[in-house]
Amino acid sequence: MNFEYILKCVEDTKNMAKDIAPFIKNNIIFLNGEIGAGKTTFTKYLVEIYGLNDEVCSPTFSLENRYNTKNGLIIHFDLYRIKNEEELDMIGFYDTLKEDATILIEWADKFNIEKYIKNYKIISFKIHDSNIRYVTIK
Repeated sequence: MNFEYILKCVEDTKNMAKDIAPFIKNNIIFLNGEIGAGKTTFTKYLVEIYGLNDEVCSPTFSLENRYNTKNGLIIHFDLYRIKNEEELDMIGFYDTLKEDATILIEWADKFNIEKYIKNYKIISFKIHDSNIRYVTIK
C-alpha cells in the first residue's frame, strides 16, 4: 500500500482518512511529521469514520487516548514527551502493541519501535506552507 496525497484543506484530510481507513484497520500506524502537520486532525477524522463522534485531542500529556468505535478500538499515542525506550516500557507501550486495535503512534520516529513489530505502516505529513500538506503512506 503506497499512497500520496496533497491536502489543501481539512476536508481533504477527512477524504484521505476515508480512503485509507479500510487499509489501516487493526494495524500499527506511525504518524510522522512536525508539530501542526495534521497528525491529530487525521486521527480525529479516522475516529469519526470508524463511527464515533467523540472529541479527539492529542494525547501529548495523557500519552494515550482510546476510542471504542463501532468498527473497533483505536489507540492513539503521542510519544513527543517520552525521553527513552525505558519510559515506553514503564507506560506499558510494548504490551499495548499486542492489542487487537488500530494503533496510531505520533512521534514513533524518535525510537526504534519497528524492531519490536513486524507489520506497520507509516503516514508522513510534510508541511508545504500554512495551508498545504504533502502526505505519503507506506
